[in-house]
Amino acid sequence: MKKNFFIFTILSTILLISCSTENIETDVQGNLLTENIERGLDSYTNLIAGQNTDSGNVVITEIDGNLDVTYETEGDWVILETHLYVGSQEDMPATRPGNPKIGRFPYKTDHGDGVTTFTYSDLYELAINECTWVVAHAVVYNTVTHQEETAWANGEQVNGNNWAMWFEVCYEGGPS
Repeated sequence: MKKNFFIFTILSTILLISCSTENIETDVQGNLLTENIERGLDSYTNLIAGQNTDSGNVVITEIDGNLDVTYETEGDWVILETHLYVGSQEDMPATRPGNPKIGRFPYKTDHGDGVTTFTYSDLYELAINECTWVVAHAVVYNTVTHQEETAWANGEQVNGNNWAMWFEVCYEGGPS
């Protein structure tokens, strides 16, 4: 009986620890970690090309509520264009069905033959306890396979009939 209780206790502890670890890994690989934004650290989400290829990251840096958004590619990918919207869901330029109008996003840049990193600086100031939508789009190109793809920062699907995604950034303020 003591042996069964001991085994049960160990298995319960392992299960509890593994569940906690899984939640942390899911957050890091999925949407931005709001916890990091609260402490004024960098946070990121993957830059997904062609609906299923990790081509890099979109990094959010917050300093006293001011947001910088950096696109960075990995491997053989370069960025040809970037389009960025930061603001309320209701104000995002969109078609009637809800698809983002990336050509009308307030931040957009053509990067010619391609860059591996690009930052939009001091583009939005969040008030304490404020949250905002971030919709980050790019056109990326693989220099080895010569594949050009649409890419979105990983997050929740935007309403509409395409695979555009958004994520939310919240600023809790206070000391880091």
